Amino acid sequence: MLLDDVISLRGSGNNEFVFAFEINFPDSLKEQKVSFDQDICVAFLSDIHVGSNKHLGEEFSKFLEWINNDKELAPKIKYLFFIGDNVDGVGVFPGQEKLLKLKSLKEQYDLLAKYLLKIPKEITMFMCPGQHDSSRVAEPQPIIDNYYGEELHKISNLILVPNPSMIKLSEGEKEFKILMYHGASIHNFINEIEELRIMKAHKCPAKAVKYMLKKRNLAPTHSLVSYIPNKNKDPLVISETPDVLCTGEVHRLDIERYKGTLILTGSCWQSQTDFEEKVGNIPDPCKVPVLNLKSGELKILDFSENEDK
Repeated sequence: MLLDDVISLRGSGNNEFVFAFEINFPDSLKEQKVSFDQDICVAFLSDIHVGSNKHLGEEFSKFLEWINNDKELAPKIKYLFFIGDNVDGVGVFPGQEKLLKLKSLKEQYDLLAKYLLKIPKEITMFMCPGQHDSSRVAEPQPIIDNYYGEELHKISNLILVPNPSMIKLSEGEKEFKILMYHGASIHNFINEIEELRIMKAHKCPAKAVKYMLKKRNLAPTHSLVSYIPNKNKDPLVISETPDVLCTGEVHRLDIERYKGTLILTGSCWQSQTDFEEKVGNIPDPCKVPVLNLKSGELKILDFSENEDK
């Protein structure tokens, strides 16, 4: 149990004491699976880190080549989700300038825009920021700003959204809900919950994200992440159960299903950084999960240098 959790109790007692024999969290349940009639797909990418000297540009170009030339799966992809840390940023941590190939945010976003302009126009892209993007660090993060990300704002099939965002894809009366959250709170979930610490959940981050669904909150504890309160609505509360909850941040692709919701933590397009090596985090780069909205089938594509995809 975390500080500030919302719970319900079952127990017995009187006006002064309650002896609890059951503790329940709000929890999440998707009672009915949503399946589209059209044979279309959604693909998920995160943590591209354009501008880093560890950015895997050749591998990302392989993905762009595939999405333009593949004749079987790529034509079915109608939506692309980019789940934050789209560029490496500037001044995110001390000494970062020594690790940058592109040393200005504008240059980084200009290169990112050149990448995205190669995506077929019939594909709609959604992009939220992460902690490395040109947005405030405090959540909820507004969209990537127009000053540094000017070229992104010119791309007609790119929709810039806040972090977090609930995206609803529609087919007639059907709605398929995808909750995008970059995932800054994942590390704190792992640090604060004993079960996750013991299993070293940085290697299986979807198990940490599962707790967000259990608690119906992306960051339930005050100060778990930098946060700007909203008197009308808490944007970190999961008020609607999503069909997919997708995150980035940990640089490892991981998949889990929890009570009807698909949990997906994104891969990355950056090789292991000095910091990751120091803390023992081994990234799992260049993986692209593709979800079929008709069949529910999930395919994982690998564009790393040792794979021929």
